[in-house]
Amino acid sequence: MKQPTNYIATWFYKESSEEASYYPQMGRKGDSALVHSVYMQIQVPFFRTFRHYNPSAELLFFTNLQQSALPPFLTSLFEAMQVEVVTLPYTCKPPKEWYNAWQNQFYLYDILKYMESVIQPEDVLLVADADCLCRSSLSPLFEKAGAKGSALYEFITDRTAHINGITLPEMETFYEACYGEKPQPIAYYGGEFICLRGDAVADINRAYTELWNFNLKQNAAHRPKLNEEAHVLSILAERLGLRNRIANDYVKRMWTLPQFSNVVPGDEQLAVWHLPYEKKRGLYHLYKTFCKHPDIIERNEAAFWEKAGKLTGVPCISLRKRVSDRITTILQKLKKR
Repeated sequence: MKQPTNYIATWFYKESSEEASYYPQMGRKGDSALVHSVYMQIQVPFFRTFRHYNPSAELLFFTNLQQSALPPFLTSLFEAMQVEVVTLPYTCKPPKEWYNAWQNQFYLYDILKYMESVIQPEDVLLVADADCLCRSSLSPLFEKAGAKGSALYEFITDRTAHINGITLPEMETFYEACYGEKPQPIAYYGGEFICLRGDAVADINRAYTELWNFNLKQNAAHRPKLNEEAHVLSILAERLGLRNRIANDYVKRMWTLPQFSNVVPGDEQLAVWHLPYEKKRGLYHLYKTFCKHPDIIERNEAAFWEKAGKLTGVPCISLRKRVSDRITTILQKLKKR
């Protein structure tokens, strides 16, 4: 009997000036040259680490860019790491002026539509944000997702919090209006780490159209709507019986800002570090490290992770890192000028 295939994917959608929305972590709109260059660079530590610990997985990079538009360092990386590049248009794009940030996030559902034609029902797909590092094998995660149908990352439980324009109680009201039945208390599942069995991918694709059409009606009526891809995922997880928090044992959204950090000792042992603040900082320095020493993990794994921890602030942010981050930020501002 054929063993299930495990797929690991990430993506980058380059926005045009007409559609560009704001990306708070970057401090720029999506058509910025800086945004483009940063997202190209962070693919390097992503694919280097995910390939090292998952040698048999199928790796994919989704983008609206033609392969000829990718920088040479990325083309070389993809060849070395056996990464398949899939050029995919954005058909799940929300209407103009939908929300002021992250309007490219619904690209996820184009990826899921594409993967339905590739994946077998028993295979498992992980779609992760590119600002992640993998530090151990994900085989246990894939096994659990294969058994349960999904492995999701529950991120926000505060029922008073506005999560990108909507609260959890408002999402429950939305659900009841859409489907005519009360849900369980809705859980918010982060879109940075979504692990689905192949049949669950197909189920989401079938359910998406009805939900999205209702979402458009909510928007037209100026009622609370699902502003980003994780809102949609959270509703569909309830609707399709995919709810769990299995991925919380493997990944954490680690905030490493000078004024706020949620990283604690022990987090460095997690299989995946999600590092939103480090795109222009620690992950940039790791990109430079891999450019100079492509085999650094193979040569000395322990030394690499010690270095990665210092550069990204996991599990603690040193004074040296704070100074280095400040200098990096200043240099990037000068480049912009």
